[in-house]
Amino acid sequence: MKMKKPKAFLVSLGCAKNTVDSERVLGLLKEKYQLTDDPSEAELILVNTCGFITPAKEESIETILELSEYKKKGAKLVVFGCLAKRYEKELKEELHEADFILPTEPFAEIKTLFKIPPKGEKDRILLTPRSYAYLKIAEGCNRTCAFCAIPKIRGKFRSKPIEELVDEAKRLIETYGVKELVIVSQDTVYYGKDLYGKFALPQLLDELQKLNLKWIRIHYLYPSAEVYTLTEYLERYSQKVLPYIDMPIQHISDKVLKSMRRGHTESFLKKLLYHIRERLGDNSILRTTVIVGFPTEGEKEFEELLKFAREFEFDYLGVFPYYHEEDTPAWENLKDTVPWEEKLKRKELLEELQSGISERRLSRFLNTEVEVLVEGYDEEVGLVPVGRTWFQAPEVDGITYLQLGEEHNFKEGQFVKAFLSEQVGVDFKGEVS
Repeated sequence: MKMKKPKAFLVSLGCAKNTVDSERVLGLLKEKYQLTDDPSEAELILVNTCGFITPAKEESIETILELSEYKKKGAKLVVFGCLAKRYEKELKEELHEADFILPTEPFAEIKTLFKIPPKGEKDRILLTPRSYAYLKIAEGCNRTCAFCAIPKIRGKFRSKPIEELVDEAKRLIETYGVKELVIVSQDTVYYGKDLYGKFALPQLLDELQKLNLKWIRIHYLYPSAEVYTLTEYLERYSQKVLPYIDMPIQHISDKVLKSMRRGHTESFLKKLLYHIRERLGDNSILRTTVIVGFPTEGEKEFEELLKFAREFEFDYLGVFPYYHEEDTPAWENLKDTVPWEEKLKRKELLEELQSGISERRLSRFLNTEVEVLVEGYDEEVGLVPVGRTWFQAPEVDGITYLQLGEEHNFKEGQFVKAFLSEQVGVDFKGEVS
């Protein structure tokens, strides 16, 4: 008689890099545990936490406490990830609901604690739709940005070897039929410098393009000279790598950039951004994120940021209010001088400006036929099939609602050609003939 497997339940919070770690943990557990979506059934409950900024920390704690209520007799609650690493001592002293507090990438600890057999060590169980998967190409960060605690949490930058990443991508394609790989790391332009002594992202992309993929998308480019190299790659050599540049600039004012310890100037940023747009043209996407309310951002510096956003017109722009986080250079050297109400006001002003810009910029794709990667049904509006075009990154951009003829059946991960007939904000309606 076959033994019934105990059940495991996992919640993954935070960024795409956390998602990859959670998928690897699930890949480990599947040899011994049956996965469930009901925590009250589980013998093992896991929470992959985020500890980057205050709201993320609060969400992590709330999730842990909520899930502790579901623990049945004998069940174990495991907390890991950035919050667990950043506040390990405090959590072990105060968070008695958790049975184990583990670090980021807790694969060795989980194998030991729960006697996981070595089979399946490299497997991942996707938490994303099967149409796409994240490929985390490195861990950690060597930058010293004043607002960021990631280097203290995740350690120094460590590239994964090209062969290892290609092997992981092959397994994702063979196991799930993944059509799009989204490359992520804390600092993608640093890839390879520690391992190969040079910027090796182009070499990695060359190898990934040989695989049975349709799209390769690159996220989190630090503004640096390597982006010029990547722009040339996209312009001249790319077949499957999308002309989609995700480059967080954080600010444009020299005063703020200096106090943020970004290591470059307004002049450098503008030259780089206009170079990208000139070389790649309107058949490319430029996404960025910025921080408002940093301690050295006065009204003048915020107006500089507004003015540049208005003039340059990013396709997508995300805005974050500044959080004065302990264990960061800003915490140690600067006072949190901008009132919270003012931060939110600046965020709202910039988002309102950008909303109109994004809608106007993306209207260039209206009344064109594009390929759409089908991802399932929209949960909010019912049985409406949805997908993404090449200019819509998963989770952060808009989506395309598909209108299908009666003769059409579709499945997750399929590409369909659709005529973009309507636009609402950053979302589109695509008619499949």
